Amino acid sequence: MKIAIASEGQTLESMVAERFGRCPFFLILNEDGTLEETFSNEATQAAHGAGGMAVQSLAAKGAGALIAPRLGPNATMALKASGMRAYEANGCTCKEACENYLKGSLKEIPLG
Repeated sequence: MKIAIASEGQTLESMVAERFGRCPFFLILNEDGTLEETFSNEATQAAHGAGGMAVQSLAAKGAGALIAPRLGPNATMALKASGMRAYEANGCTCKEACENYLKGSLKEIPLG
């Protein structure tokens, strides 16, 4: 299962983004935490519905888990519909967030 992280930058040393739907980048990692791909979040240009658009992009990349600081209602609905699970992380690097996810120490974000 691939892991997606909302990121401020393009490397694992980047900080987890402060916002999900309008974060600058997404990192896609394999199940071992190895970075496979980085891409710009095109949803940042959306007038509205950025969270839902971002979820669609991640689902198209095969992500089954998302690490983000928090989620808005559009993102929550889209994640629930996609079957993706979400985990909360903030104030840390993407590498630290991934390590905590792999250890099972991140709090799962309820999707209702």
